Amino acid sequence: MSASSELRSLLRNADFKRFFVIRLLCQSGDGMFQAALATLFFFSPEAQGTPGGIAFALFVMLAPFTFVGPFVGVFIDRWPRRNIIVITDSIRLLLTVGIVAVILTSGFSAWVYVLALTALSLNRFLLAALGASLPRVVAPSELLVANSILPTIGAAATGIGAVLGVAIGLLLPAGSTRDAATLGAAIIVFACSIMVALGFDKDRLGPIADELAGARKTSVRQVVGDLGGAVRLVFELKTPARALLSMALMRLLYGLIFVASILLARNYFVSSDGDGLTSFAQIIGVTAAGFGVAIFATPLVASRIGEHRWIVTCMATAIVAQIVASIHVSVPTILVVAFLLGVATQGAKIAFDTIIQQDTPDDYRGRAFVLYDMLFNTAFMTAGLLGVVFLPDTGLNQPLYAVLALGYLAIAFVYRTPRNI
Repeated sequence: MSASSELRSLLRNADFKRFFVIRLLCQSGDGMFQAALATLFFFSPEAQGTPGGIAFALFVMLAPFTFVGPFVGVFIDRWPRRNIIVITDSIRLLLTVGIVAVILTSGFSAWVYVLALTALSLNRFLLAALGASLPRVVAPSELLVANSILPTIGAAATGIGAVLGVAIGLLLPAGSTRDAATLGAAIIVFACSIMVALGFDKDRLGPIADELAGARKTSVRQVVGDLGGAVRLVFELKTPARALLSMALMRLLYGLIFVASILLARNYFVSSDGDGLTSFAQIIGVTAAGFGVAIFATPLVASRIGEHRWIVTCMATAIVAQIVASIHVSVPTILVVAFLLGVATQGAKIAFDTIIQQDTPDDYRGRAFVLYDMLFNTAFMTAGLLGVVFLPDTGLNQPLYAVLALGYLAIAFVYRTPRNI
């Protein structure tokens, strides 16, 4: 049965249909919100288009996912999940209204960062509540299918929301009106999500008595201990640890060129591109196209040559991209680089995910992917900090681009033979 027919079958369930709409609205609204923040933090006239400013903005946008995420589960099974969804989205809506008010009355200020950080932190509770609620709206026999479909559709909804948010930004002149309009679109979507969620009875999404009993036994201290146990296990097994560390290094390398691309669009290509948002939108667009190619190609190729050889192929593609960037920098060449890196990073990420899933025991797999998320986001924040040291305001540092190729070469070397996975 195809994914589309499986989804149609699930949508015959009225509760799942409502749940599905909530997830689409929540994640598309989040995509709009994050696109609005990116435009505001990186391309508004008041924003600091410097490596330091970008590093701080990346911290604000990623820290909640890194430091709040692991501990969300301690609380998510103690409260009615429908209420968590409604209250969290309501607070996010009010915080977004607050950001709009600050922008329109005081301009870009520290309060924008405070409100954005709070809103993004709350988003972890929302996504966790949605994930924990799924078994309450589908039959046990349908849970595997639903879990295989929803993450992909949710990620697509986030991407579509982000594209719509950027599109709104491109249609309006730079300034507070553009920033407020993009955030306003997110507010509308948040409001729709709240109204749909209120259609569920308070206790329909759980938790049930058994879940409440288990949750009371869990503490923050236990979460830390469980993560420590997962770290010890993955290093004992070796292959999951190697995949986690390789993924983090790849994310760090990609993060540096990502920061450079923001600076290039903002400060280097800007003479022919207003505030640089158009150039950055093109970079994001071709990167997304690269992701799409990788999603299609990885299962076809990796199933024939193995994950290790596919990782080496992806790293070779990334090396070519970095060599192109180190030789000549222009809008066309950076678009080529962005596409190649989109294919390489997403393709290798899928292979790393597969290795971790295959080689980690079931009872540790969830914790392994919590570590994965923490490393994934920490690497990107670290890239922002390294950008402060190694990148000028223009983002142009061709020797650094060449050095990044050596990092990709190191990952390829680790995965050069099957026995090294």
